[in-house]
Amino acid sequence: MSDLAASLDPHEPDATAPVPRSPETSVAPPGRAGPTRGRVELRVHGVSGGQAEELLDVEPAMRVGGDRLAGFFRWRREPDTETVPGVRREIFAWGNLTSGSSSRAFWLLLLPFMLVNVAYWMRPGRMDRAPAGVRRLANNSYGAGVRLLALSLTVLIALAAAGVGMDLVAWQCASGLGEACVRARPWLAFLGSPSSPLSAPGPALVVGAVLPVAVVVVLWRLSRRTAADYEVVSGSVPPRPTAAAPLSHAEFWRNSETMARLRSAHISVALGTIAASLLLPALRHDLAPAVDGVPGGPGPWIAGTVLSALLAAVTAASTLSVLVPGADPRWNARADRICRLLRDTTLVLGLAVVAYALWPRPGWTASGRLPGDGAVLNTLFAVQVALVLVTLVAALVLFASDRAHDGTAMLGLAGPATAALGALLGGGFSAALVYQSSLLLSGCGSMATPEVDCLPLSVPTAYSWLQLAFALEAAIVLAVVAVLALKLRRDTRAHLSGVTEDYARSVRDRRTWTIAHARAVGRMTEVLPSVLGALLLPVVALGALALYSVLSRDLAADPAAAATAVSSASGEVREVARGAVSGLIGVGSLLGGAALVALVWIGRSAYRDRPTRQAVGALWDVGTFWPRVAHPLAPPSYAERAVPQLSARVALMCREGTDVVLSGHSQGSVLAAATVWQLPTDCLGRIALLTHGSPLDRLYARYFPAYFGPGPFADLRERVSAWHNLWRVTDAIAGPVRTRAPSGEPGPPVTVERAEPLPDPRSYDAPPGEARRPEILGHSYYTGDPAYAGTLRRVLRAMEEAEAPRGGAVGGCPPSSGA
Repeated sequence: MSDLAASLDPHEPDATAPVPRSPETSVAPPGRAGPTRGRVELRVHGVSGGQAEELLDVEPAMRVGGDRLAGFFRWRREPDTETVPGVRREIFAWGNLTSGSSSRAFWLLLLPFMLVNVAYWMRPGRMDRAPAGVRRLANNSYGAGVRLLALSLTVLIALAAAGVGMDLVAWQCASGLGEACVRARPWLAFLGSPSSPLSAPGPALVVGAVLPVAVVVVLWRLSRRTAADYEVVSGSVPPRPTAAAPLSHAEFWRNSETMARLRSAHISVALGTIAASLLLPALRHDLAPAVDGVPGGPGPWIAGTVLSALLAAVTAASTLSVLVPGADPRWNARADRICRLLRDTTLVLGLAVVAYALWPRPGWTASGRLPGDGAVLNTLFAVQVALVLVTLVAALVLFASDRAHDGTAMLGLAGPATAALGALLGGGFSAALVYQSSLLLSGCGSMATPEVDCLPLSVPTAYSWLQLAFALEAAIVLAVVAVLALKLRRDTRAHLSGVTEDYARSVRDRRTWTIAHARAVGRMTEVLPSVLGALLLPVVALGALALYSVLSRDLAADPAAAATAVSSASGEVREVARGAVSGLIGVGSLLGGAALVALVWIGRSAYRDRPTRQAVGALWDVGTFWPRVAHPLAPPSYAERAVPQLSARVALMCREGTDVVLSGHSQGSVLAAATVWQLPTDCLGRIALLTHGSPLDRLYARYFPAYFGPGPFADLRERVSAWHNLWRVTDAIAGPVRTRAPSGEPGPPVTVERAEPLPDPRSYDAPPGEARRPEILGHSYYTGDPAYAGTLRRVLRAMEEAEAPRGGAVGGCPPSSGA
């Protein structure tokens, strides 16, 4: 028996501990001697869920005392597997959608894409009415700005890969340095040796283009595969849509057509960017004699000019295609065909550009950096700043004129802030990739103080500003951590009086301080807007720099390197400033490289270690709830599969004569709410909802006000027979859920029962028969709390009372031929 006990590794603290039966949970419901119809408690777990057996709590042994380190166990009896006698328990395990496959750990590299996609859903405007005038312009501008910003991130990663493969390896090292590159890097002899047929700039660039093309193809393939894995069929009976609940629309979770056309557009623009990087150096060489007054050119400059015009037209059309609204299926179908045609046209043009670059050009030599690389990068950064400003202004207008509710976080600016943070991370990752690649290829120990024997390779100076921003971001993070530590200490002292009052114990007891600390940690989520604002300070500085570059100089010219931008100072001050900036750039380069190495290490660890893989998957449980309507190459939305599966299962049980209590913990409560909104009309009001540890109000209503809030929650409350919500003060994610007053009743918002938090810990001292005090549970183990079973009984009683006026139909839903 000891071996069996030791093998148990519950996902949540004390997951197998016995639940003391309170008088309320040990008696049968009034008027019923036993179960007379099917009843199901359908649990939906939260982030990083465990195995089905563990979540169902049906292991053969259960702990009756002690804790995970040392406890008492006995064989489980059949009544121990039911929270309430006569109510069977089911679990919807969806954790493998985000953390099951080892390859999904590498979705960490797509974090910038995910942030911009999430920002699309954070608009502060209302969705329960059609906007008009200025509100409509602001709403459309917000969506267009975020989608174009998402497209710019795709271009950014394509430019970064091209900067490594085409600029550093092919142009500067192999073609530019030739024999010196081969001596330093013998593995590049096939590309840099003068005797190699690939040593000419054109063939070398074609070989270097393999890397960025491979990156785009991998993203393309990954997006297509995940779309197929997550695709579901539509239900036979649609839900009842209402304006107050946008998640109740039948097609909300069926996003395949919109994502397909956006994917085609992104791939077209990415491949077009790579083709332009390959075309521009050859065309510039071909046009150089004509610019110098010499008639004719050594290369087919006419063909190059035509290709550049066609490539620009196709890329522009693909860029505009992302702005097509995705609400009308007819628009989606037409736009999908057009986007696929544009994508295929880009592929054909890319092959033509390859042929053009391979055309023999005697005397063509490479020098400096790849032509046009810096100009395209500078223009891209300026466009990103402009798009962030567009979303910022649009969000302010929506918040001022059409806000969804008063609880919106950051005055409606959470969406633009998240988008800007995603753009900053994308730029930081790109700069780190190019910088670290240049260091490895050149053999230099530092970009600020190059060694004598290193190869003279250079990167666009715009990247130096991103590395500087990365270093400043690290300093800000350290400052934020210090401030939060001080605030946590102060808040702990503030909670001491409440703990002493609740438990009637001395403030000098160490456990009093421990409980007060847990309560302070549970309230730290409220500082999230301030933290996000602090992290965006480097974005403000970079935006100001980009605007200054647009207003004061040509975008085709490189901005001053960050280390030399302080040249306006004089004497010793200038030298000290330049040294400090150079040091920060070096630190930023190291931090960026360390971040990339850390991501690879986490991915490798997740491949071998299931707990690590689950921890990585937990990040996406929060960030990938929403469909990919802004960035199609972001990690897939698990809700696109989980919600239809849940709604189909619940609808089937309802029609078979089974009462269903949807019990959702943490992120599972969001899935449960989305499921209720997607249920057919014949089941509405005949199921119940039990949420615990739920972020519905505290996080989703504040940061996604257009889709969650008092209005949508009131609509949700009307669709179920009962809704109870359990939360704790020590829970940093959960809180009470506030809804509007019932229809037709004026008054302030009301709170979903329960309004008061659960006590945590349950008792100050050790319970009878135990030698240790109960641990503080925080966000974990709501189903093991005695209050959970009692609340489930109240929910079932409310379902019976709601069924009585309808004549007591068995199972809560009449049989339907549409099942």
